[in-house]
Amino acid sequence: MKLQTYSKFFLFLLLFFGVERLCHRATDGFAMVNVYPPQGDYSAWEAVEPFPHEISMLDQPFHYLNSGSQSYVFLSEDGETILKLFKFQHMRIPPWLEFLPLPNSLSHKRDKKRLQKRKTLESALSSYQIAFEKLREETGILYFSTHFGKKITIYDKIGKKHIVDLRHTAFVLQKRATLVYDTIDTWMGHGQREIAEQGLRDLLQLALARCQKGIFDKDPDFSTNFGFVKNRPVQIDVGRLTLDEEEKKPEIYQNEMIRITRDFQKWIALNHTELLPIFDEEIERITTSAP
Repeated sequence: MKLQTYSKFFLFLLLFFGVERLCHRATDGFAMVNVYPPQGDYSAWEAVEPFPHEISMLDQPFHYLNSGSQSYVFLSEDGETILKLFKFQHMRIPPWLEFLPLPNSLSHKRDKKRLQKRKTLESALSSYQIAFEKLREETGILYFSTHFGKKITIYDKIGKKHIVDLRHTAFVLQKRATLVYDTIDTWMGHGQREIAEQGLRDLLQLALARCQKGIFDKDPDFSTNFGFVKNRPVQIDVGRLTLDEEEKKPEIYQNEMIRITRDFQKWIALNHTELLPIFDEEIERITTSAP
């Protein structure tokens, strides 16, 4: 009898977790509860009211596009604008753990974990604030706020409609860009070598400009974190930025430029060898010239 009971319970658990995994895969883990932050003070990241143009962008619905490490990404109906909603489930302890009675030893660990999660949250919001205030043109960010008096309509991956109240959560509006590798492939495939060469130069200068503004990026991946809006390069993932005056020093940023472009250079050499002289020439100029 006991064996039967245990077997049924085990099968129930398997079924429960199986359904949960299927739902997670179908929605990429999106749930409305995930895009609202834990209770706390967010006044440090409040922005000024946006221009009317940015307000009008929010009148249209946004459709699920993909999911990153820090945010869910949605595309506007007109295909021009990206909306990012943060994955706050990774920036707080589970709700059930908040109210679970614990002995002092475990309660202390919970408090420590809560502080760690808060630090992760603050780092993400501060990074986007840096980008909005100091790298707006370089990132294509149109607006960033943790409190804005408007409700918007979004559709998740399975087409379900949701209303998001922006008074109670953080969001980012950003120009839609095409990833760097895809863009260069397209240019070269269409015989637009001169455009590709100029785009390559502009992209490397964009990375340099970030350094010279005293901003450090912990995740400068050219394959996934940079793109082009038409022919203009932008950094599309700005979730790992910090202010660092050391970055302004040539002996610092010149070495960093060599380090962060190494994989990019390998990709150029493997896929578009004819662009390699332009790439090497630009890196040489950046790493040997005085500011």
